[in-house]
Amino acid sequence: MSRISFVEHRGKKIIVMDFSQLRPGDEFISGILEAKAWFASQPAKSALSIFDATGAVYRMQVVNVLKAFTKHNEPFIKASTVVGVEGLLNLALTAVAKFSGRTFRTFTDRPSAMDWLAEQ
Repeated sequence: MSRISFVEHRGKKIIVMDFSQLRPGDEFISGILEAKAWFASQPAKSALSIFDATGAVYRMQVVNVLKAFTKHNEPFIKASTVVGVEGLLNLALTAVAKFSGRTFRTFTDRPSAMDWLAEQ
Protein backbone atom coordinates (compact mmCIF):
# COMPACT_ATOMS: atom_id res chain seq x y z
CA MET A 1 0.00 0.00 0.00
CA SER A 2 1.42 3.35 -1.02
CA ARG A 3 1.72 6.00 1.63
CA ILE A 4 2.13 8.69 -1.02
CA SER A 5 -0.91 10.31 -2.61
CA PHE A 6 -1.83 13.48 -4.41
CA VAL A 7 -4.83 15.63 -3.65
CA GLU A 8 -6.17 18.76 -5.20
CA HIS A 9 -7.24 21.37 -2.70
CA ARG A 10 -8.53 24.77 -3.74
CA GLY A 11 -6.99 24.26 -7.17
CA LYS A 12 -3.54 23.31 -5.85
CA LYS A 13 -1.86 19.91 -6.21
CA ILE A 14 -0.55 18.71 -2.85
CA ILE A 15 1.55 15.62 -2.17
CA VAL A 16 0.46 13.86 1.01
CA MET A 17 3.03 11.62 2.64
CA ASP A 18 1.06 9.56 5.13
CA PHE A 19 3.57 8.12 7.56
CA SER A 20 1.04 8.08 10.41
CA GLN A 21 1.24 5.15 12.83
CA LEU A 22 4.35 3.92 11.00
CA ARG A 23 7.22 2.11 12.69
CA PRO A 24 10.80 2.04 11.36
CA GLY A 25 11.38 -0.55 8.67
CA ASP A 26 10.97 -1.42 5.01
CA GLU A 27 7.62 0.33 4.57
CA PHE A 28 9.13 3.57 5.82
CA ILE A 29 12.12 3.31 3.46
CA SER A 30 9.99 2.41 0.41
CA GLY A 31 7.66 5.35 1.13
CA ILE A 32 10.58 7.75 1.33
CA LEU A 33 12.03 6.43 -1.94
CA GLU A 34 8.67 6.82 -3.69
CA ALA A 35 8.28 10.40 -2.44
CA LYS A 36 11.88 11.23 -3.32
CA ALA A 37 11.35 10.14 -6.93
CA TRP A 38 8.20 12.23 -7.18
CA PHE A 39 9.91 15.37 -5.84
CA ALA A 40 12.81 14.92 -8.26
CA SER A 41 10.36 15.07 -11.17
CA GLN A 42 8.95 18.47 -10.16
CA PRO A 43 10.01 21.92 -11.32
CA ALA A 44 12.12 23.94 -8.91
CA LYS A 45 10.28 25.59 -6.01
CA SER A 46 6.89 24.20 -7.09
CA ALA A 47 5.93 21.38 -4.71
CA LEU A 48 3.43 21.71 -1.87
CA SER A 49 3.66 18.89 0.65
CA ILE A 50 2.22 17.45 3.84
CA PHE A 51 4.13 14.93 5.93
CA ASP A 52 1.76 13.24 8.38
CA ALA A 53 3.69 11.87 11.35
CA THR A 54 0.68 11.28 13.63
CA GLY A 55 1.43 8.43 16.02
CA ALA A 56 4.60 7.42 14.19
CA VAL A 57 7.71 6.06 15.90
CA TYR A 58 11.11 7.38 14.84
CA ARG A 59 14.52 6.07 15.78
CA MET A 60 17.87 7.63 14.91
CA GLN A 61 18.13 5.61 11.68
CA VAL A 62 14.78 7.04 10.56
CA VAL A 63 15.81 10.58 11.52
CA ASN A 64 18.97 10.19 9.42
CA VAL A 65 16.92 9.01 6.42
CA LEU A 66 14.58 11.99 6.89
CA LYS A 67 17.52 14.39 7.02
CA ALA A 68 18.82 13.16 3.66
CA PHE A 69 15.28 13.14 2.21
CA THR A 70 14.52 16.73 3.18
CA LYS A 71 17.91 17.94 1.98
CA HIS A 72 17.27 16.24 -1.39
CA ASN A 73 13.82 17.83 -1.70
CA GLU A 74 14.84 21.39 -0.81
CA PRO A 75 15.23 22.59 -4.43
CA PHE A 76 11.73 21.41 -5.35
CA ILE A 77 9.73 22.65 -2.34
CA LYS A 78 7.56 25.73 -2.47
CA ALA A 79 5.99 25.07 0.95
CA SER A 80 5.81 22.10 3.28
CA THR A 81 3.92 21.19 6.40
CA VAL A 82 4.18 18.52 9.03
CA VAL A 83 1.12 17.15 10.80
CA GLY A 84 0.94 15.30 14.10
CA VAL A 85 4.29 16.20 15.62
CA GLU A 86 4.23 16.14 19.39
CA GLY A 87 6.47 15.12 22.24
CA LEU A 88 9.80 13.65 21.22
CA LEU A 89 8.95 13.99 17.53
CA ASN A 90 9.52 17.74 18.01
CA LEU A 91 13.19 16.99 18.69
CA ALA A 92 13.44 14.88 15.54
CA LEU A 93 11.78 17.62 13.47
CA THR A 94 14.17 20.22 14.87
CA ALA A 95 17.16 18.03 13.94
CA VAL A 96 15.82 17.45 10.42
CA ALA A 97 15.12 21.18 9.94
CA LYS A 98 18.60 22.21 11.08
CA PHE A 99 20.35 19.65 8.91
CA SER A 100 18.34 20.41 5.78
CA GLY A 101 18.23 24.19 6.22
CA ARG A 102 14.46 24.09 5.85
CA THR A 103 11.62 25.30 7.97
CA PHE A 104 8.43 23.34 8.45
CA ARG A 105 5.05 24.74 9.34
CA THR A 106 3.40 22.35 11.81
CA PHE A 107 -0.32 21.64 12.17
CA THR A 108 -2.43 19.36 14.32
CA ASP A 109 -4.62 18.21 11.40
CA ARG A 110 -4.49 17.78 7.62
CA PRO A 111 -7.36 20.12 6.69
CA SER A 112 -5.61 23.07 8.37
CA ALA A 113 -2.32 22.17 6.68
CA MET A 114 -4.00 21.88 3.28
CA ASP A 115 -5.73 25.25 3.71
CA TRP A 116 -2.39 26.89 4.55
CA LEU A 117 -0.64 25.23 1.60
CA ALA A 118 -3.37 26.35 -0.82
CA GLU A 119 -2.64 29.96 0.19
CA GLN A 120 1.06 29.71 -0.66
